[in-house]
Amino acid sequence: MLSDYVRRGLLDQGSDACMRHLLRHTAAIVNGIRVVGVNRQTGQRGDSEVPGSGCPMRWGSHHFVLSAAHVFENAKATDVRVITYAELPASYKSSEALRPRDIVEGLPLAGDSVIHRCGWEDLAVVTVDPEKFPGVDFIEPDNDWIDPPPGENVTSCGFPSDHSVVVNRRTVSAGRDEADLAVWPTTFGGPVLPFPSADEVKYHYDDLDPNCHYLIPYDGAGVSEHPGGISGAAVWWESDEKHPIWRPDFRFAGTCTHCHKRGTRVRVVKASVLRRFLAELFDNASVT
Repeated sequence: MLSDYVRRGLLDQGSDACMRHLLRHTAAIVNGIRVVGVNRQTGQRGDSEVPGSGCPMRWGSHHFVLSAAHVFENAKATDVRVITYAELPASYKSSEALRPRDIVEGLPLAGDSVIHRCGWEDLAVVTVDPEKFPGVDFIEPDNDWIDPPPGENVTSCGFPSDHSVVVNRRTVSAGRDEADLAVWPTTFGGPVLPFPSADEVKYHYDDLDPNCHYLIPYDGAGVSEHPGGISGAAVWWESDEKHPIWRPDFRFAGTCTHCHKRGTRVRVVKASVLRRFLAELFDNASVT
């Protein structure tokens, strides 16, 4: 019989393996085209770059980062920076323990990268040269995927902009200050929610389609109050199939694109819909 110490150790290792899977298949995206809004630190008018999330993928010989189309709004590929996780730290640090050397700047994309936007759904990909992203695991959504039914638990990892810390503040001219924000990859998830009624869709969910979308709750894992910044994050369903040796067994289950009800609900575009987009884009075909 396992001791409590061994049992806790196995649970910790299992949790760490799941976290590493999520991180290895998560990308941070920064759209360098600045937009005007309100500085959440000061409450004053300010402009900022647009953060988002994504997932490194490949379809046949095509390598790309998938995200929501609005993450790339008004941008060319050369306006975009991407961070992916090829190597992972042995341990994770709190905000208090962060040092400037721990913060990684996004990799600017070269002129051979291209943004392809879907014409009928809020999806887009930016193509990348895999040689410039050594060690990154580009998943194949044509293989292990699922459209999970209501009640099934799913998990995601993204970069909510309110889970961040100011790491550099400076005055660049009279009346103009700039600050850099470091954001954390943040896991969240929960059960696929029952599809709302027609009246709820009409008043709260902006063209939500049961054939294309499902909803999950957003709890922010206790560190984020609003999902702004998680657009484009991949969603995963973990299989309960038994293996002789346990390992994380995740299937791609969709992509986050919108939030609803003041950020308490997240819209997910189904994996089957994403596959249709990629087949049309790269194969000039359709999939069922």
